[in-house]
Amino acid sequence: MIELVNFRVTAHSSSGLLCKILGLFAQLGLPAPILQVSLVGVSMRIELSLANFGDARAQIVARKISGFVGVESVTVI
Repeated sequence: MIELVNFRVTAHSSSGLLCKILGLFAQLGLPAPILQVSLVGVSMRIELSLANFGDARAQIVARKISGFVGVESVTVI
């Protein structure tokens, strides 16, 4: 079990996309993550952090996020 997992997402700036990403955590029954969003022009950088998160689950969530239209990259830290 990982103490804290961080997701760094780079994507097209879209409030709908941000809602989809947060909605994924809700659909999986996960608690709301710590969230920081930075907007630069048409790009958006999202940092999400969750405690007590399994390594396998982190990779699954990252893969699902990367499949959303408008997501450029997802990194699990």
